[in-house]
Formats: sequence, C-alpha cells, structure tokens
Amino acid sequence: MIVLNFYGKIDRICISKKLGMYLSNLDDSVDNNWKHELIEQLKLAQEADKLYRRYMKDDSESRLVKLYHEVFPTKEIPAEFIDPHYEELVDRMICVTLDFEYDDMPLGKEDTNCFDSRFCEADYAEKIIDFMNFLTSSFPPCKNAEFPLPVPQWTYSSRHDELDHYRIFGGGERAEKYLKAMLEWGRLFDDFLVDRERYLQLDYLINSIYKDVEYNEYHLIKDFSLCQFLLENEKEKELDEKLLRFLPDDIPESEKKEYTMLLRQLRNKIAHGSVLEFERKIEEYIKKFMDGHYNFDYYEYSRKNWGLLSVCCLLDEILRGIIHLLLYDYKELERIKNEALMNEAI
Repeated sequence: MIVLNFYGKIDRICISKKLGMYLSNLDDSVDNNWKHELIEQLKLAQEADKLYRRYMKDDSESRLVKLYHEVFPTKEIPAEFIDPHYEELVDRMICVTLDFEYDDMPLGKEDTNCFDSRFCEADYAEKIIDFMNFLTSSFPPCKNAEFPLPVPQWTYSSRHDELDHYRIFGGGERAEKYLKAMLEWGRLFDDFLVDRERYLQLDYLINSIYKDVEYNEYHLIKDFSLCQFLLENEKEKELDEKLLRFLPDDIPESEKKEYTMLLRQLRNKIAHGSVLEFERKIEEYIKKFMDGHYNFDYYEYSRKNWGLLSVCCLLDEILRGIIHLLLYDYKELERIKNEALMNEAI
C-alpha cells in the first residue's frame, strides 16, 4: 500500500481493472488500520523535522504546517498539533492498492503472478507510480512522449522501514486533476494488456526502470538494452536507423546518424570489456556533441561523467519515446521493429 501526494475525500475508484489498481481513502478497519499507522508516521516525521530545522538553525514554518495549510487553506493553523489535527490529514489521504482475483490474472495464481507484491519485494503499486514518473520526467516534455499529466508522487510506502520526513510531507494538492490523469493512465494500461506477452513486457519494463537514478555506465547499458528489447529484430546495428526517429528535435539532422552509431558503440565497448576503448569513445562523444555547447563545472562532475550524464539523459528520452509508441500504437512499433527483415526480403 502506498499513499499519494494529493488529498481529498473520495469513493473507492478502479484505475486499472487489468492491474487490479484502486484509489481510495485509508482503511480504518480493525484488521487493516492504516490510519493509526499514518498518524504515528506523521508524528515521527514532525519530530524529525523539528530536530533537522533546529540543527540547521532554520526558523521557517515546519513542513507539517505547510502541508496542513495546503490541505485546509481556509482553516486556522493550530498552535500545537494534537491527534485530531493529524487525523484530519490522514482522513483525506489517498492510497493506491492492488486488489484482484488471482484466477483473473493472465500471469497466473498467487505463486506466479508478477504484479503482486511479496513480503520481501518492493510494493508493486510503488513501482507503477515510479514508472509513470519516469515516463513524464523529461523537461521540457519529450516530443515523442506526451503522457497523461499530472502524475502523482508517493509519499509513504508500507514496504519501507526507514522514515523519510521530506517525502511524507510532500504534496497537499487537490485530488480532482490527479484523478482525471490517473484514470487516463488506467485506460492506457488496460488497452495495452491484451495477453500474457504484453503483461510480461510491461512487468519487465517496470522492474528494469524502478529506482534507477545513477547516470553511469550501467545505466547506459540498461537503457540501450531496453531499446534493443523493444526495437531489435535480428541484430543491434538495426538501431542505428531505428533510433533516429526518437532523437530530440534540437539535434541537427546531419548529426543524428552519428549520434545513434556512437550510442551503440559506447554500449558495446562496455559490454565487451573494452574499457580503454570506452574512454576514447566517450571523449569522442564529448568533443563532437558537447564541447562548445556546454560549460563544464569540474567541481560537480569529471569530464567523463559529464559525458555519461549526457548520454544517459539522451537514452532516457529515447526510451520514453519508444515506450510511448508501445502503449499508444503497438502496431506501429511492431512495424518499425520488423523493418530490417522486410528490407532484406525485398
């Protein structure tokens, strides 16, 4: 179970029937009393915030006060927060749960269904929300990937033991605009999930992208491999042509083919253990596409890591465009994937 960053009193809503994903206010039944848990979490987070602000000599208003004002803009801020004030906030929290009959799931029953969460695994609802945030995190928005907005963040996950007082006080916005976007996401998932293969594709993508925020060689390999997973028919060199349509508009047409070739070569140098050749290739990328266009602050990143950051951000944007096509126009993606085979047959 995860809590999102928007608030309101809502009836239980089915977002995606095929994922069994629902939005609702928190359950307060005897056997499933999440309200009590969240009240305790807010109290702990408030104490952590007090200690942090005292240590930093920060005399601004607390995060709890800011959140309360966001959720109840017409109410007077309490001089001291007591249980009823915490309860007011918790009563308006909105959570995501996955609830389905195992016999209805194309991926099998309780022991095989990948869209469920085990006690020692991350919450799958958390993974789905993170996946949606990855797809919409490009700024400015990726030309090839206009997904439903706004996408919520999660502020509490029942699978995390550590307390994050920054995260739990996040948000406070009204529910209406988020609910509309979430229902659009649900329709998108349900339209895509037509058979077992599609469920497995989505599961693979969600798990591959989950929590990957390190922009390094491994991120580069993973991103390029996901592009192969979605586009490659017979050999990886096909991607020199297939990735062209997913490159940003601000890359000149005369340079696009060189970009895609270098991306493939960078991936291969790492994958084949050619570490010295990789150093040479990343420097080649920097000289061709970054020198003269960027001011490098070497107190922040080394020259090589500035190059890796650029490559990984570019591959992220390409991947968003490919996944957009996967979800919105699967037939077109399959057509692109099979292009090389068709051309060779001709």
